[in-house]
Amino acid sequence: MSLGNCTRIFPLIAPFSDLPAPTGPYSVATRSATWIDSSRDETFTDQEDFRKIVVQVWFPVSKRENLSPLPYIDDPELRLPAIAKQLRLPQSLINHFGEVKTHSFEISDAPDLDEKFPLILFSHGLSGMRFQNTSLIEELASNGYVVFAADHSYGANITIFDDGEPAEYRAGKKRALNERFINTIDLSQLEILVGDLTFMLDMIAEDQGNPLLAKLPMDIHRIGVMGHSLGGAVAINTMAIDDRVEAAMILDGWYAPVPDSVVTRGLNKPIFHLGQKQWSDPGNYMRMNEMLSHGSGPTYKMLIPGTLHTDFTDMPLFTPFSLLIGYTSVQNPLWLNELLRVNTTRFFDVYLKDHQPAKLQSQILSEKDVTSYVFAPLSP
Repeated sequence: MSLGNCTRIFPLIAPFSDLPAPTGPYSVATRSATWIDSSRDETFTDQEDFRKIVVQVWFPVSKRENLSPLPYIDDPELRLPAIAKQLRLPQSLINHFGEVKTHSFEISDAPDLDEKFPLILFSHGLSGMRFQNTSLIEELASNGYVVFAADHSYGANITIFDDGEPAEYRAGKKRALNERFINTIDLSQLEILVGDLTFMLDMIAEDQGNPLLAKLPMDIHRIGVMGHSLGGAVAINTMAIDDRVEAAMILDGWYAPVPDSVVTRGLNKPIFHLGQKQWSDPGNYMRMNEMLSHGSGPTYKMLIPGTLHTDFTDMPLFTPFSLLIGYTSVQNPLWLNELLRVNTTRFFDVYLKDHQPAKLQSQILSEKDVTSYVFAPLSP
């Protein structure tokens, strides 16, 4: 069969599905904006300009019906070619990806809840996107969390600023995982990406009439972080240096870029690692286990056999084609998605909403077909 024929029949045999609906008692609203950090130079460009990122927030509103859900892909004319390039596929095979719908809405009126909710910051990995885990983010927002995520400019697949200017991926090309790659690409970036998260926290705390933050129902004294891949290292290091962050959820985290000082000292705050059973680089989990063993905070770990790195994003939910081309591996994406949503929500419920940890530990230990580990240090 010719590639031309494949591109015509592929939407029929492997259609892209919308995201599963969030299960919480609230509807989910969202909005985004470009933020400029005038305290930092943009090192990925030759011009004398400041660091600029696109920030999106998802937040709970009272339950509403008959609202039009937003598409998953923003600016498809620019973003779809970038995604096709990353996947090394003809764009014609993924054009219908632009039709996928979320369960998030734009609202013209102000948020209508008096209660204040904890906030969570999400960090994507190399060549990822701020909305790559929308299903999980919507679940958190529907259960009473305000969630922020940013495209890490030049480290994201593509960043599209409010004026339409794109920032293409420049952080590094696919290459063998080795010490030179880690030192020249990712250790040099970690400070930049952690700086994005601390900048966001500063902007949220100051809230000097910023339209993105207008009347958000958030409690800035209860803050968690969450990250996938390199974003996991970003989340860990942000918690290590910023006392405002209370808990970290790591989705198949990459621990090689975590500074040695953090690994050997460990952390005294809650960490939940949820990822694949093993990495091709065994040193990744050796480094993770060393860091966790030196920590004094509650530690949770769940390893999922039969999964790959990308399974811990939204990717396996969209189409079985990702499984056919080896981009994902999980055989039951809805089961994994439910596992991610339940365990992440309960983790943050314990450490940002003061729920009892017994329910979380029971949930973790009850999961089937996984390897679970729970460690809650005794108080001195």
